[in-house]
Amino acid sequence: MTALAYSKRAAIAEALEWKERLRDGSVVRIRSIRPGDAEREHAFLARLPPEDRAYRFIALIRAPDERVARDLTCTDPELDVTLVALARSGDRESEIGAARYCASKGGSRCDCAVAVDGKWQRRGVGRLLMWHLIEVARARGIRRMYAVDPVRCAGAHHLAERLGFHCRPDPEDPVVTTFELTLR
Repeated sequence: MTALAYSKRAAIAEALEWKERLRDGSVVRIRSIRPGDAEREHAFLARLPPEDRAYRFIALIRAPDERVARDLTCTDPELDVTLVALARSGDRESEIGAARYCASKGGSRCDCAVAVDGKWQRRGVGRLLMWHLIEVARARGIRRMYAVDPVRCAGAHHLAERLGFHCRPDPEDPVVTTFELTLR
């Protein structure tokens, strides 16, 4: 990819932004993550319990230090899209959720993950993040999204099913469920 094409893709990714009203009437801002969000991302990761923190990562789960937060905020716009949900409290915004996909080299499929701060769960944050992420993936020509989750995560499974993902047990690991969504 040329530097100009990369720059255009990065600018388009940064331009993604929506304001949404949650079930409880709260308003959140959903937008693409930016390199300047590293401190906010670190605070978000630090607030999550380890089992919820795992949902923020697609691959290796690491401790939430500044380097990890920086890596998560400096994404490759050709392959990765991360959307964050931000809630205002007084004069500052806090990250309350994040959804990410990482596309395959050919760009026809992607792995995805979503994590929501426990205080904001069951209000529709995860659903809105994933709905926008699915639409971005569809617009970019991705044909299949998938996620792998532990069998015990009923909340994540319910969300995936509401979004149209189909689940199947992993034949190689009985404690894991794979969710797949075909995009048209």
